[in-house]
Amino acid sequence: MNERWTTTLAILVAMASAQTALSGGGPPEYEVTAIIEGFQCGDHLAAVTALALNDDGDVAGYTTCGLVQRAFRWTAETGLELVPMPPQTSESQALAISGSKVVGTYSNAELELGVTGFLYDFETDQFTSLGTLPGGNWSEAHGINGSGQITGFWGNNLIGPWQAFIWENGEMIDLGPSIGGADNRAFDINENGAITGWWREDGGERIAFVWESGQAISLGPIPGGFSSEGAGINIHNQVSGWGLLPDPDGNGTLTHAFFWDKERMMNLGTLPGFPRGAGTDISDTGTIVGAAWGAGCAAFIWQNGLLTDLNDLVSPSFNGDITFASGINQIGQIVAIGHSDDLNATVGLLLSPIGQGIPGDLDNDGQVGASDLLILLASWGSCEDCGACAADLDGNGVVGASDLLILLSNWG
Repeated sequence: MNERWTTTLAILVAMASAQTALSGGGPPEYEVTAIIEGFQCGDHLAAVTALALNDDGDVAGYTTCGLVQRAFRWTAETGLELVPMPPQTSESQALAISGSKVVGTYSNAELELGVTGFLYDFETDQFTSLGTLPGGNWSEAHGINGSGQITGFWGNNLIGPWQAFIWENGEMIDLGPSIGGADNRAFDINENGAITGWWREDGGERIAFVWESGQAISLGPIPGGFSSEGAGINIHNQVSGWGLLPDPDGNGTLTHAFFWDKERMMNLGTLPGFPRGAGTDISDTGTIVGAAWGAGCAAFIWQNGLLTDLNDLVSPSFNGDITFASGINQIGQIVAIGHSDDLNATVGLLLSPIGQGIPGDLDNDGQVGASDLLILLASWGSCEDCGACAADLDGNGVVGASDLLILLSNWG
């Protein structure tokens, strides 16, 4: 590199470092949409539990009245729609959504099974019961990708064991033997068909895994602890979840969130004032959402190495508390559960970033320009803190040419 370019780059890096200090690199603020249809449950509104969302901002979950749960999909155009279920269905939950397809569990008096996984496509109005494998009386569908692959677990709630599955082309395939352990369960699947969850030997602790192409790898326990459970996996096979570790005060165990970047696991800790926390989902850029709890509960976001209470980031128009963040999509929207003081009800929540969402807008000013380029150049190279870089736009743990192309393609 010639001396003139070296000097120019040094000036750019210095300017970018100053700009980074000014911008803070923290998460954006959010506009909150409360998801509640007004279903009466006696003298109050039925609770709405929102658990998943797709990249269009459509939400899936379930309503609760007494002991009865009913699966739903919510879109900005249609509002809350109950998932059509077979006759004699006593309860249902929607646990994941991809495009127009929703998966979850239902109980039905006509079935010998206790709980069964299902797939429903709102576009084709087609309901599919996933059933279970020989010897089982139970199945749960927890994740679905854009190719229609579904993951979850099946088993026998009387004699066990529980085993992970992948469902594709109309067939449920047992993943238990390829994962190993006496017991294993799957909870999320990415667009490449990689799966995360947990496995354990007889009497042992739960340990997170990633399964891909017929092979599983153990992620090991959370640093400083003795267990881990995978909850969310992104396109880069990075995983979010939680693990158990000893309480330093001698009061049993604590739960902390983690981030695994394919090489090592990072203990994210928990929010101040909350002794326990868990990561529930991860975006392709490595942003993690979850919840912390203790005397109360609070949803959090982990981004650019910072763990932040989502209640500190929402617009004043929402009057209530955000207690649990359950999912994040690729444009930064977050699905959560909270309590609305105005409605005096448990509500589903959709959090949409304000003034952010443009790939490459690193200073959060609503446009991509010179200051964003300076921030990217200052971050060039491998990311620290387990791959947490604001400028790592493609989420591969390195700030490089592909990130520069993403930024330039959104210039203006």
